[in-house]
Amino acid sequence: MEETQDVLGLGLSPGFKFDPDDDELVEQYLLRRILCQQLPLEGVICEDDPLSATPWELLKKHKREDDAFFFANGQTKHGKGNRLKRTCVGGCWEGQKPLVDGDRLRVPDIGTEITWKKYMLNFHSNGEKGSTGWVMHEYSITAPDDLASSSLRLYRIRLNGHGKNSKRERGDDGGAQERADEPDILEEHISAANSVFPAVEVVDIVDDEDLRQCKAGCDVVLI
Repeated sequence: MEETQDVLGLGLSPGFKFDPDDDELVEQYLLRRILCQQLPLEGVICEDDPLSATPWELLKKHKREDDAFFFANGQTKHGKGNRLKRTCVGGCWEGQKPLVDGDRLRVPDIGTEITWKKYMLNFHSNGEKGSTGWVMHEYSITAPDDLASSSLRLYRIRLNGHGKNSKRERGDDGGAQERADEPDILEEHISAANSVFPAVEVVDIVDDEDLRQCKAGCDVVLI
């Protein structure tokens, strides 16, 4: 774990890095939090809304560097339906594709089988074209119904540095910025794949209204 996290008083060995695989995140952390059970490690996953700030400001707030995990409730658009809100202060999270959808996981502790989803999004700043290089993975449980009804999500937010407007911003004065003008390699691969395989409809993506707000540079105030 990085030195900036030692101040949390977790009692972890120097050099420890919290980097569980997807199954561990879903079974040991997301599922346990939904069931109100104790987590294997308390404090390594932050409690905060990913839509409350830009990703670099959010991680700075929690003394993280370029990679952090969060618990938060997904917010539906207009307070109803299944589509999740993706606009936030300073920009919007644009959906890319499900990385995992419907994978089954047997959980001996509760004697049942669950299915889960992992969805990838890229952050776009207001008034700028192209990704900033910040990526968010959203984990949710999709079955059985009693667990899938929970709005709780687990998010991993990190800087991959491949965006067209890749940047790391820290400091109240907006200094310490790192930018790269190279194309987003991941986005290019996704575009190439979409030209060969028909796109599938994903429910919780950013709609035209959100994109217009993001590109126009209009901040969306969370209520």
